[in-house]
Amino acid sequence: MKTLAKLLYVEADEEITDLVDRLRDLSSEDAVTFVVPERARSLQSPMSFRLLKRYADSYGKHVNVISGEPRLQALSLEAGFSAFPNLAAYDVGAEVHRPGTSLEEPVAPVRPPALPPATAAPALTPTTAREAAVVSAPPRRKSPLPATLLTAERPPRNWKPYYIAAAVVAFFALIAGVLYLPTASVVVAVEGTSITTDVSLKGAPGAQSGATDSFPTQAITASESQDVQDTATGQKAVAAKPASGQVTFTNSSFFFSADLPKGLVVKASSSGKRYATQKATSVDGPAGSATVAVVAVNGGADGNTDANTIDTIEGNNDPNLKVNNGQALGGGADARTATVIQKSDIDSAVKAAGDVLAPKVTQDISTKANGLHLAPVTDAPTSSWKSTNKIGDEAQNFTLTVTYTQAAVAFDDHLVRQKILNALKLKLRPGYQLTSNPDTSYDVSNAAADGTITVSAHPKGYQVRELSIPGLRAYIKGRTPSSASARLYGLQDVKVDKVVIHQKPFGLPWLPFFTSRIDVQIQEVTGTAGS
Repeated sequence: MKTLAKLLYVEADEEITDLVDRLRDLSSEDAVTFVVPERARSLQSPMSFRLLKRYADSYGKHVNVISGEPRLQALSLEAGFSAFPNLAAYDVGAEVHRPGTSLEEPVAPVRPPALPPATAAPALTPTTAREAAVVSAPPRRKSPLPATLLTAERPPRNWKPYYIAAAVVAFFALIAGVLYLPTASVVVAVEGTSITTDVSLKGAPGAQSGATDSFPTQAITASESQDVQDTATGQKAVAAKPASGQVTFTNSSFFFSADLPKGLVVKASSSGKRYATQKATSVDGPAGSATVAVVAVNGGADGNTDANTIDTIEGNNDPNLKVNNGQALGGGADARTATVIQKSDIDSAVKAAGDVLAPKVTQDISTKANGLHLAPVTDAPTSSWKSTNKIGDEAQNFTLTVTYTQAAVAFDDHLVRQKILNALKLKLRPGYQLTSNPDTSYDVSNAAADGTITVSAHPKGYQVRELSIPGLRAYIKGRTPSSASARLYGLQDVKVDKVVIHQKPFGLPWLPFFTSRIDVQIQEVTGTAGS
């Protein structure tokens, strides 16, 4: 028996989009067969069959339809599908053929031709009813179909319940917005008395945060290095260098020794080049000799001479005393201008490296601080360098290893300001409180690489009769702005000079009904004491 197409059982409540999804999911199947019950919702109109045909063609699949309902058989044939009246007919390939049947007229059921007993359609059992897999119809996801293809077959939808639901949602959203969205900022300017004090705090690693006059710090350092190659630009005049070497004196006299002073001049008779001895010496006879260093009288490359060319002693009348150079004299060089490393070359190379390294060091310090306030030990990263060359060396190019380093002291800015504020509060009169935003700024000095630091402050604020902020919020919540202002102006034991109320994001005839949505600040009439 040949293997037939995949069987797909259609549930009565499935939509056409479910069948399209199932076609798409069976990517490995060339043909599928839908077993359709009589009242299947998805296939009740010619449009549904045309849609299914269009998607089947786009996926490259051949579709069969098995249905005992004549009308569904006719719709299948009209759409271009193969139709079968039942599983038995499908199993033996007995299709329904009713060309020309109207899609709107009922079609009589077509029975398969009678088969001889030997070839009668076998009963459909798990082992004989098609070797192809049977797939049931679980709920499927809906795939969007073009609206132009579905609109014609859909009955008019009743939108009234949706409009009512939308109106209810909008109403409750409006109520929630009125209750929870608005906020109010209330500034109460009162006449207060100025107070100030002097505060000095010491910071150090390991200090206790609960102490009144000290606070903990962290010592942080960062370093970045880079090799820099640069060109030397310095110029230096180099004098002519005289040639040098050695000469040997010999004495063949049997009776006399020769005493030779320092500075004795010898020369090469062939060229006239002259050389002076660099130390005094003596030569005994009759076979004595002495070797002495000599330097050309005149500097320059011209003083260089080959071996065995120096043969004359100036002023010598003794035929027994002779001189010779067994090796060439060299090292003589003419005067020239040399390129050397100067300080400005080093400074330029260090600065160029700093343009790259200094920002990295600053970023490293900030990263290590992890959000803490930083007090740098130096105003900027400091530089250092090392090289095999030094200033004044003769060279065309040079290489430096430049290092930029910075140290800083990190500490909790909020903790320091809180200690300064606590010191100011000690100056309050009993029953009084500070107005909003007292000045808690401070100066940092003596920041050291070991993490120690000194903080000096002169905090300033204004004191007024003690007022309960939560109590004031509850006192004005839900009231109109004018009523709330009147209540605040009427506070006892406090001279209120001005009340300013701002509402966000929009103004309402009343203040928020929740105290958490109201911010109240008490300020002195001259304004805030500081930041």
